[in-house]
Amino acid sequence: MKKQRQLTHRSFAGALCFAGLLSIIGVTTQAKLFNPSLANSAGFDSQSAAVKQATAVLTRSAGSEHFEFLSAHLLKEKTSATIAVDCNKGESINEALTKSPLIRNLTIEISGLCHENVVVTRDHVTLHGTDPANDGIQADLSAEISDAALWVRQAQLVTVENLKLTGGFTGLLVTNVALDSLHVVNCRMDGNAAYGAQLQNALVEAEDSTFSSNGNINAGVFGASRLQCTGCTLANPLGTGALGTIRVNALVFGANRLLLTNCTLTNGGITSDDSLILVTDSTISGLAPGAQTIFAFGSSSVVLTRVQLNGSMVFNQGANAQLLGVTQTSTLINQMDDSAYVRIGDASPAAGGPPSIPSMVRGFALRNFSKATLLQTSQVTGNFNCSQGADAFCSTPANVSGTSNCGLCPKP
Repeated sequence: MKKQRQLTHRSFAGALCFAGLLSIIGVTTQAKLFNPSLANSAGFDSQSAAVKQATAVLTRSAGSEHFEFLSAHLLKEKTSATIAVDCNKGESINEALTKSPLIRNLTIEISGLCHENVVVTRDHVTLHGTDPANDGIQADLSAEISDAALWVRQAQLVTVENLKLTGGFTGLLVTNVALDSLHVVNCRMDGNAAYGAQLQNALVEAEDSTFSSNGNINAGVFGASRLQCTGCTLANPLGTGALGTIRVNALVFGANRLLLTNCTLTNGGITSDDSLILVTDSTISGLAPGAQTIFAFGSSSVVLTRVQLNGSMVFNQGANAQLLGVTQTSTLINQMDDSAYVRIGDASPAAGGPPSIPSMVRGFALRNFSKATLLQTSQVTGNFNCSQGADAFCSTPANVSGTSNCGLCPKP
């Protein structure tokens, strides 16, 4: 029995030695076969730390405590890459987007104004400039709706920073972007034939960006999209572009959402069809004299909180609105038609707590079963004029400075 145990132990030791020999032969073979040029095709520099370290790992001696796979080292060392594009030297953003296809996070540093129509179709991309006055994209083509200076097409987790997007049918075209949002920071979308930005089935968050002087519409939101802007400026749509005389800062058409906070809209308002409009702590000025700041119809929902308006409002076809802490200056009265509803009331201060901020808006002409409600300390500077089944309720009729012939707000 003792002799049998010794034979067993010797057999086991021999097996271990044989396995160790195979490991040494296998690793040595991998080291000999490893070609750094293959790393280049995978997006790695043959002189990079990752490749050097991987080569060292493959050539470790048999006495090493453990071995690691090449792929694990490469992924660990090179999940991100940065490529510089100097537009002043004729370099291309589109070409840069095709490089390093195995890299997860790609940043393209852009200097100067590249003359091309850029299309982003890969995820995890950042397009970064230094100053949107100098860096960006000037589109080569502008005749068709797809001729955008920058088209982000079904690409997720994309960021665009400090760039000017100009010269296209659209400055920024975003389609089928639904994972998180496309982030736009400190960008300028101006000088485009029709749209500054156009969204189709897309989610976009913009900060400190400008949409201005585009042919027709500074921001178009379509096809179940959402545009959220903080600290943005929308100004001076031209009304002479590829879409004819259409002239509006924001067109939100068909079950979409527009969220504006601390924004300024100049020389053009918001037109909404069957969409949600939330505007907070912002200013909207229509085209002089006293043109529309808000035109909402088709069951749109509009909430304005602590907003200054310079121009009139129109609500039609079942649109409803809440005007909370809204101050309005206009030479024209506001219009409500076809079962629209408007609630006028006070807003809490931005920091919270009392005192509340009352609305002070111009008068309303209400028609065709439209309804209005005037609550709290808010005021109407003008008349309530109800006709064709329309009515208005006032908690304090004296808060209407003019007259009211509405049944629930009598004020001779």
